[in-house]
Amino acid sequence: MDNDEFKYGNIESGAFNIVCGTETHSILPEKRKYVQEVPGLDGVVDFGISGYSTRVITKPIYYTGAYSDLRKKREEIIAWLCNDGTPKKLIFGNEPDRYYMAKIYAALEFDNTSDRHIGDIQFECNPPWQYLLDGTLLTPDEITYINCTAKDGQFIKEFSGSGAIKFFNKGTQKVKPVIKIIGRVKPGFTLSYGTAKLKINADTGFEGVKIDCTKETVTRMSDGSSLYSSLDSASTFFELSPGKCMINVSGGSLGAYPDSVTVIIEFNAKMLG
Repeated sequence: MDNDEFKYGNIESGAFNIVCGTETHSILPEKRKYVQEVPGLDGVVDFGISGYSTRVITKPIYYTGAYSDLRKKREEIIAWLCNDGTPKKLIFGNEPDRYYMAKIYAALEFDNTSDRHIGDIQFECNPPWQYLLDGTLLTPDEITYINCTAKDGQFIKEFSGSGAIKFFNKGTQKVKPVIKIIGRVKPGFTLSYGTAKLKINADTGFEGVKIDCTKETVTRMSDGSSLYSSLDSASTFFELSPGKCMINVSGGSLGAYPDSVTVIIEFNAKMLG
């Protein structure tokens, strides 16, 4: 799917030579207001109850084929875009790793124009937030908390100084992760989770270091040789609780490349039963 195409349901717009504008970015849906006018009182009573309305995304639609073909495909397009009461997945080509659940309520007309802009399409998305492909709903709280790249069951963040990698354990049980550190790990490099710490007292050179908290091993990723002896004696392997997790990164003379490191957290969420 190209950057300017979209997929609605199981069909990509490119199948009909239809593309959409990518210049407008939907940031926030309309916030609902719960207020009450009181006679004799200026303004209103604002109950401060949170909540957002559905997100309405309006996209300009362009046709790249012959207009004679557009008329021939009219009924197929109707079948594709009609609102049958069930929301459909909506994926935009410039955001292929996430989707909305959407319906089309507004009337839709296409005009043959010289600039290929045949009309506008309006998607109503409920809930108003996007989902990741794994089904994670990206509410504002979740977006605010996660500060790393989530990909294929991994949480990835680069560090050029002290900081933290924040993510969610979406399971219902504690889990012991595998932690990979890519770059030059220097003496004093420390990972902290709650009161537990993993401190490496060695210069590994430019290397990948793998910490397996289940097996309680520390190895070089290049040849599998052990680095366990480089761990500080007070080190404790991590066990991540369900919900929000934060692992702090510090020490080891972190700085701009080539003194930066990339930290990767891997685990399989576990559910009761």
